[in-house]
Amino acid sequence: MEINKILWASDGSKESEMALKYVELFAAKYGSEIIGLSVIQPMDLERLKVPSEVRRELFSIQASLEKKEYNRISKALRQLELKDIKSDVCIETGIPHEEILRVAKEEKVDLIVMGKRGLGLKDRILLGSNTNKVLRMAEAPVLAVRHKKEYKSGIKKILVTSDLSELTSVSLNFAIDLANRLDSKIHLLHVLEFHHSYEVSTSKIMEELRVMAKKELRSFVDKIPKEKIKGIDIQETVTLYLRAWFGIVSFAEENGIDLIITTTHMRKGLARFILGSTAEKVISESSCPVLTLKP
Repeated sequence: MEINKILWASDGSKESEMALKYVELFAAKYGSEIIGLSVIQPMDLERLKVPSEVRRELFSIQASLEKKEYNRISKALRQLELKDIKSDVCIETGIPHEEILRVAKEEKVDLIVMGKRGLGLKDRILLGSNTNKVLRMAEAPVLAVRHKKEYKSGIKKILVTSDLSELTSVSLNFAIDLANRLDSKIHLLHVLEFHHSYEVSTSKIMEELRVMAKKELRSFVDKIPKEKIKGIDIQETVTLYLRAWFGIVSFAEENGIDLIITTTHMRKGLARFILGSTAEKVISESSCPVLTLKP
């Protein structure tokens, strides 16, 4: 697996600044080219009868803002401790998530990295406006990063989520390649959702379900060539929670996970715009970065 080109989508927030640290980490390990992107909201002057002199002044302000953003992105990229890594700056005007998706597609990037907001109502709305829209529609993997007071250098613990479908192999192979480059440990996790029908189940039945699920997880590891996973610590775990996303987020917090890798099911039409998938909830609630892959 190769990550030849990374798109860093930045809005100047603390979250996007933290995201840049992961851009630097991935670029250093993969030798990736970096594109720094800032999207400026357009001024809608068509509906207003704006005098020509005012229009000229507004366009001048727009031009100044574009220059300011260009300088901000350029400075941030210059300060990265990377040698022989090509970088470029892209300033676009438009709707943020649409421009991010367009640039990512036109530049054929292998990874999109962007910040994600906190847990407040306002921040949830902002997340839904940009990060989740990119998550739903991007063809490339998306790494969403939240701001932290302290940045822990490197990625030592990777959590791979599994619904026991064949999509597990996609996430696991990505994690193995990353673990080989970063000397990371991998946790392979399946969360058994506690349905109402389980309330009458005996503990013996629940244990049987857990054992069966763990065997399924091991089968995914066994499919990987031995030489690819030599020296990598891979631990399979099955937990029981009311909702899968809550089990994933809880496991990540309890075990000091540095990165969650998950796949999103390919959805078409209106289904792409429906909220509530496990991946979207994990992105919204997790305190650590989440990398989503499309199969």
